[in-house]
Amino acid sequence: SWKGSSQTVFSSPVLLGSQMEFPNENQEFSKYQIAIPEGLENQEELQLRFDIRYGSGTGNAARWILDDFEFGDIQTDLSPPRVGFVRGYDEKILELGFSESLDPVFPTFILNYEIEGIPIQKAELKSDSVVYLYSNSPFKEGEKYQLKIRQIPDLNGNFIQDTLVNFTFYDPSLLPSKGIIFNEIMPAPKADLDLPNVEYVEIFNASEKSLRLDELLYSNTRSVVPLGTYWLSPGEFALLVPESQQTLMKAFGKLIPIKNWPSLLNSGDVITLASIDGKTIDQLTYNTSSWKGSDFANGGYSLEIVNPFYSCDQSALIQVSKDPARGTPGRVNSVFNSEPNLQRPILQKSYFKDATQIILEFSSAVFPSLSPSNFSFEPTIQINKIIFEKTNRVLISLESPASPNSVYKLRLLDLEDCYGNALLNEEPFELILPEKAKIGDLIINELLFNPKTGFPKFVELYNTTNSTLEFSGWKLANLDDSGEVAQVKALGEENLQISPNGFVVFTTNSSALMTAFPNSNSNSFISLSSLPSYPIGGGNVVLLDDANQRAEVFKYSEDLHHPLLRDPKGVSLERISASTPVDIVSNWHSASSVAGFATPGAKNSQFISEEFDGNLIQIEPEVFDPEGSSGNTFTSIKYELNQAGWIGNIKIYSISGQLIQVLAQNEILGSRGLFTWTGTDASGGIVRPGYYIVLVELFDLAGNLKKIKKTVVVATRL
Repeated sequence: SWKGSSQTVFSSPVLLGSQMEFPNENQEFSKYQIAIPEGLENQEELQLRFDIRYGSGTGNAARWILDDFEFGDIQTDLSPPRVGFVRGYDEKILELGFSESLDPVFPTFILNYEIEGIPIQKAELKSDSVVYLYSNSPFKEGEKYQLKIRQIPDLNGNFIQDTLVNFTFYDPSLLPSKGIIFNEIMPAPKADLDLPNVEYVEIFNASEKSLRLDELLYSNTRSVVPLGTYWLSPGEFALLVPESQQTLMKAFGKLIPIKNWPSLLNSGDVITLASIDGKTIDQLTYNTSSWKGSDFANGGYSLEIVNPFYSCDQSALIQVSKDPARGTPGRVNSVFNSEPNLQRPILQKSYFKDATQIILEFSSAVFPSLSPSNFSFEPTIQINKIIFEKTNRVLISLESPASPNSVYKLRLLDLEDCYGNALLNEEPFELILPEKAKIGDLIINELLFNPKTGFPKFVELYNTTNSTLEFSGWKLANLDDSGEVAQVKALGEENLQISPNGFVVFTTNSSALMTAFPNSNSNSFISLSSLPSYPIGGGNVVLLDDANQRAEVFKYSEDLHHPLLRDPKGVSLERISASTPVDIVSNWHSASSVAGFATPGAKNSQFISEEFDGNLIQIEPEVFDPEGSSGNTFTSIKYELNQAGWIGNIKIYSISGQLIQVLAQNEILGSRGLFTWTGTDASGGIVRPGYYIVLVELFDLAGNLKKIKKTVVVATRL
């Protein structure tokens, strides 16, 4: 019945349909059109009244529902439904979306659908316009399929035309690593600013397919919550917000309200997106230093990701929002920059950490989904596990120990960085498992304690063995006034290796040292923040092993320089013989001027052969120039005796028999050793060029005397 605005009572009621229109049984919805009575069409206000009159009877069908009113001219629906989308729901289910509500019966007939090679087991109308197709066999990820649809009507009986839909199948429940990423976080909102005083976490679909979020768990270090049934399209944002505050965030786009909100710690936290089977999809770590200052940390600023398509950990790359509102929820970040870094990564370090672990360090972060197939060893080594210690540092755990001092060739296969750049290194790398250095294996070999102004000092060590040595934990030091070890400086805690018979140089400025001595080997330089104090006037260089035992102590002074050296500034002291003790004064000499007055990282300019020819006394070289025009600026008198305790005299005579220099007088000799003559007389003056006689007198314990004469030539510049 009806009543107009000027009427006081309703008109007589009119029956809707017939007397049997609504029997007491289950029925589908029906649509009715009710015309406005004549004379009431132009009324500004009308009232429509329904009287519900029903008789006896019980049961589930004894109820009624009145819904979906539409006022106006009724348009007759003559358009058939159209397919809006076809997408995967999981590996065995397709989701079909139509443009309007469908007839409730026809969409459930599996004969109305056909996919070549995929039998349809069931069709289900999930909502008015969404159909799920079920298959017993899984669809293939990334595979192209063709779906035929027919005989599907809408509620008005308009049947869809036979439709052919081509689609590529993606499983939205198959969440790729970094497919959904943390794009922005607001751990410390502030009142009375442009943005609401609400914590939020913005997520972003960085993949190329729509993903279902009901397979995701969001967590911090204290609690875990599911995200619920949501879809996120490629390039779409969504805001995770506390359910109780969602109305404050409505203006900022798609919201995912969380009932039991895991509060974000202002001081720092770790937030994680993970699949229900435990796979990490994305993780972000932040702390107070992420804001780069307390004003930002306490000022209601969000933290934003620069490039959401970067495929590695973003924790070290997050930046404070630059937007005037101090955050960009639901839209592109203010710091967004998608420009890729096209520089190809380089393997910078590769070494054995121990017999079962290998460390690889790259110039940039490498994609974390590495497998043993990315590594090829020759000879073969079986990989047990691959662990990312940092985004650019990989630890390879081996199934069984490697062999010491064996050369392994490592080739890296199909390795990319986080921007997709292939590794620049294509040639295989050599890896050697070193032996642990012992006292006597490493010696002090060269020292520059009085450098030229503006250049650094250095200490050079030498590997006396034929093996690669690992000497992490070794140290340099000096001695204090009481002779105790002082100013200990660690040389390194990891990956300190030295090749067989190789050199390593410790300095405070490698580039400056290379400038001072351009012919040196800079590959062996290691820069330390500081060296122990090694004064110009003299001191002690102490080498300690990893147990803080004294390996060597070298007492140095300017007196060890060549007596003819005019200015020792910028001239190093070189060890002549590796087998002769460090404290033998004659075992140290000034570096040659021909070599640039120092040889850091290379063979010493002043050295003698370690081989002995079998004679008791050996002279090397037999011809030398004290002024250094070529070769050594001294000659060495080496001895090797069958027992210790001999007494020796070593003297230099001219051809005429005049005594020139006494190198040793009644000196107790060891079983082997050396003395040096620099071509000077007793007063320190240089002798004339020519032949000279080296007279060696040896007295054994029984009083027996042996006299040995050798000739040496003092040369001069031409």
